[in-house]
Amino acid sequence: MIDQLMILAESGAHASEGLSAPTVGIGVFIILLVLLGLTWLTGGAHHRSLDKRTKNSSDSDH
Repeated sequence: MIDQLMILAESGAHASEGLSAPTVGIGVFIILLVLLGLTWLTGGAHHRSLDKRTKNSSDSDH
């Protein structure tokens, strides 16, 4: 599927004198990284690790 996307990007760039295939690939990669970051921030694993740190620091205070 990715190879078809790159072929489509190359043919579109040649037809319209637009973005090159590597530019489209880098853009897709950045979009996927942003989505991964949003998923990590809203997911439970990030919050659970913060809860463990908070619990450990409060236990050592007493």
